[in-house]
Amino acid sequence: MLKRMMENTQRKWCYRSLFLTAIFAIICIYAFSFIDGMSGGYAIAFVSFFFAITGVAVAALFFHRAQVMNSILNSTRLLAHWIYSADEAEQSAKREYANYQERNRAMFLVIGGMLVLVALVMMIFAGEGGFITGVFLLAFTVFLFIVSRVAPVIALKYALGSPREAYIAENGIVYEGAVYPFQSFLMKMDAATFHKRTGKKPAVLIFSFTQFVGLNIRSPFDIEIPVPEGEEEKACKIADKCIFLNDP
Repeated sequence: MLKRMMENTQRKWCYRSLFLTAIFAIICIYAFSFIDGMSGGYAIAFVSFFFAITGVAVAALFFHRAQVMNSILNSTRLLAHWIYSADEAEQSAKREYANYQERNRAMFLVIGGMLVLVALVMMIFAGEGGFITGVFLLAFTVFLFIVSRVAPVIALKYALGSPREAYIAENGIVYEGAVYPFQSFLMKMDAATFHKRTGKKPAVLIFSFTQFVGLNIRSPFDIEIPVPEGEEEKACKIADKCIFLNDP
């Protein structure tokens, strides 16, 4: 058993998601029951219903991650458990921040573009009620843009304040306080590769994931885990083992 246990924060996010789901469900019911549909009631009800459904999905995702994180942290058969210095952890967190920014930018362009298109169609072809709905969707797009810019900053702050550790198991990884299951209903690990040290950049284990944004929208991303000196051979074996585990 590991001597020191990292805090599992995934359940907290699950509860927060359920709380927001309840709020949006109440807004949806109120808008549908007490606000005239052609004066924005339908638009508010539709968007709040969408948020409520999304909240349920996000809560389920965090619940699954909490289960995976518990199994990894309590495992006595970890593939690796590495602890980093403050400088190593800071450099790694900043690299992940840059990658996270790029992923959020790409995701916003896809989802935001779809919302703007729907909003313009509603405003042009659906009369007065459609105009109000379109304005509401455009406002929601602005909100998503703000979230896409703020979320990476929050993630960086969280990573810098998290334990400087990496846990690698057969069902996922826990790195800087975040958990990445190898298989879940919205994300899966596609490949694991070991890269030797190049210049000042340390050797890294790169886990390549695909995140599902919609039925036909996929967002690939990588998680780079620095490999401490002397652990290169183990990291190479882990990459080979994870590829084998990921084979259908």
